[in-house]
Amino acid sequence: MTKRNRRSFIAAAAVGATAGLAGCASEVRESLPFQTDDSETDGNGDEDDGGNGDDDEQLPGESIADFEDIEQWEPMLENNELEAASDDSYAGSQSAKLTADESTEYAGIERTITGGLDLSGRNLSLAVKFTGREQLHLTVDLLAPGSNSVHSLTRSLIGPRDRWVRVDLGTTGVDSHTDLSSVHEIRIAARRRGGEDGAIECQVDDLRSVSRPEKGKVMLLFDGTLESHRSEAFEPMQEHDFVGVESVIPNTVNSSGRLSYSSLQELSEGGWEMLARPGTGSSRLPDYSAEEQRQMIGETQSYLESRGFEDGARHFVTPGNVLGPNTMDILREQHEQAFRYGGSPNALPLTDPHNVGVFPGTEGDVTREYVGYAAEYGQLAVLRFEQIGDGGMAVDEFEDLLAYIDEQNVEVVTASDLLET
Repeated sequence: MTKRNRRSFIAAAAVGATAGLAGCASEVRESLPFQTDDSETDGNGDEDDGGNGDDDEQLPGESIADFEDIEQWEPMLENNELEAASDDSYAGSQSAKLTADESTEYAGIERTITGGLDLSGRNLSLAVKFTGREQLHLTVDLLAPGSNSVHSLTRSLIGPRDRWVRVDLGTTGVDSHTDLSSVHEIRIAARRRGGEDGAIECQVDDLRSVSRPEKGKVMLLFDGTLESHRSEAFEPMQEHDFVGVESVIPNTVNSSGRLSYSSLQELSEGGWEMLARPGTGSSRLPDYSAEEQRQMIGETQSYLESRGFEDGARHFVTPGNVLGPNTMDILREQHEQAFRYGGSPNALPLTDPHNVGVFPGTEGDVTREYVGYAAEYGQLAVLRFEQIGDGGMAVDEFEDLLAYIDEQNVEVVTASDLLET
């Protein structure tokens, strides 16, 4: 990992520390029925070389697998390959490199833990880097204590390839007899996403556990600068003393069906934060050169700062969900936090605030299940909404979801709250 990137992980993670599966019926869809002008698409990342180094600084918690002894792990499938990669490790002298050819379903490794490992009251994060593909679906299964007692943690990644990121692993499935005080096996698997062709090649490193908070968090993210966020969502949320965050696309403000500047002010006065989201139309940020991306990201941030939304300007919402390598590098330099599709909750405290995953708030039972997991396991659920009413999520369904959230052991937070608590 580059020293610059690792330092950015440390700085934001230290602040926080001080204070479904692809192909399954329960999979959360990335796209919502209602699309803004900036349509959500999967796709390619831009290309750039980035040297990796090491750093003496430490993240919160403790490493429970540093992959220095690769013999502790075994491939899960006959056609899986596992090797130590020493030329580009995240931490220490080497990482674990997982590969599977195009005829193999996934690339996976597993480790048996003699005597078991107590992970009760703990959350997990993992460093990941993949190449050759634009998207990956990551699963970490904790067998506690047997093969019929599985606690599943997952994350979907739409870029950036060829960059190390930390994934704060969120719970997406729990068997009724799971006992996290007695984890006897850990399985890590990488699956294709966004297409079934091609080999799988990824590296993993530094699986960490950290004490989890007693209370989970929920963030309600409203995407697209849509007027219905004020007219249909604002008042019901006030009834629950909830605040939201709005992704602001500057070139849509004051347009038909979009929020006006006075509406942005009204939301802000009600406790909402205005987050930065560049307008890219039908394109994605990685379709532009690094310099063009830097300009677009900077101009969007400046727009918010110049209009009194300085707190929200620290945070970034990814257009179309796609992060290229250059995009990630720029975000780490210019923003304190970034959100994009992940399809699951996030472990707390965050170890990579530039890789915070969101999932749709419109998925009914699955959305509620993930909010429940956030409450039970001290995690963060970021629910994303587009249109409320008028062809989008029905207003009564939205109000029912707010009532459900109000019943859970969670705190509804803004983006800045995540960095400051």
